[in-house]
Amino acid sequence: MRSLSPRFSRCLPGYLLAGAACTVLALAGCGPKSQTADSSSPSASAPVAAATGAITIGYSDWPGWTAWAIADKQGFFKKHNVNVSLKWFPNYTDSLNAFAANQVDANCQTWSDTMGPLAQGQAAKAVLINDNSAGNDAVVAGPDVHSMKDLKGKKVATELGTVEQFLLDKALAANGMTEKDITYVPIKVQDCPAAMIAHKVDAVAVWEPNKSQLLAKLPGSHVIFDSRSLPGQIPDLLVFQSKVVSARPQDVQGIVDAWYDSIAWWRAHPDQAVQIMADTAKDPGTPAQQTAFYKSFIQGTRIFDGPEAQAAFTQSAKPTSLYSSGPSIGQFLLSQKQIPKVPDYASAIDPEFINAAVKKGEGKQPPYDYTLKVD
Repeated sequence: MRSLSPRFSRCLPGYLLAGAACTVLALAGCGPKSQTADSSSPSASAPVAAATGAITIGYSDWPGWTAWAIADKQGFFKKHNVNVSLKWFPNYTDSLNAFAANQVDANCQTWSDTMGPLAQGQAAKAVLINDNSAGNDAVVAGPDVHSMKDLKGKKVATELGTVEQFLLDKALAANGMTEKDITYVPIKVQDCPAAMIAHKVDAVAVWEPNKSQLLAKLPGSHVIFDSRSLPGQIPDLLVFQSKVVSARPQDVQGIVDAWYDSIAWWRAHPDQAVQIMADTAKDPGTPAQQTAFYKSFIQGTRIFDGPEAQAAFTQSAKPTSLYSSGPSIGQFLLSQKQIPKVPDYASAIDPEFINAAVKKGEGKQPPYDYTLKVD
């Protein structure tokens, strides 16, 4: 998803209709080297699943998504009698293109990246929430800046139209400020650390691994705001083509059940689970470095257990409810001219499968114990 070289990209793209397909106007991102067995690009045509064919799920580098490799390797899809083909996208934006062009049956994507296709009329259903960002997205400042309010009149960089600009705007608002109070510098997220190290800007809004790299390379740099303060605003989902959900609800249920089996196995085998995820992502460095980075990466990602997921799919004023975050995200995208209108996001929220899983007693615990709780 988000990138060092660049490693991955998580952005809020704009969309255009070209015939029957949507094309993402991405602002960032390439990804890690893909696995030969299941790498793909959006140009590789793959029809939506027939009644008995394999259901194709696109996924990319994020702890809430690489965990699908656990379900595959541990046989949980087979356990639930569902034929699944996981399709790895080294570039997250390519997975969005593939989903918009009906080349995959489902995709792992953010709530914000689901808004564009919905606004253009694509029929899609979110059937599972994997996680919320819980620190992986952050505003990092130099040693002379101690708070968001200290940024008044200073240069602050991040990528225009991305989830990091959304984070920055929310951080400013929480401190009674707007972008008018700073000198906003539009720079690609992967280039922000270099700009700050060169003292061209005073602070940046970045995602992992750029955050950790900057903190390691610039003495005195520190986080002054991160996504832990924005519960529910950066949720990650499994989103299906609506026609697949209608045609194959039993298989969709089997996939959701397999997810919760994976979470339980992760909790029981933490080191093996992290190794599977790191190997899937193929992060730069030696295997030991990959695993160490992924452990830290996971700490900034709040994987939801079943009841937490159920609450996120329930209409309420709680910040982690998709019904609560939907208007905020939609209005931001509209203000940035990323979408033509705020879509009917509520129609894309399908709680049936999470509710059934929780009723069966699945997802009782997250993969590990968090100090950060969700409301």
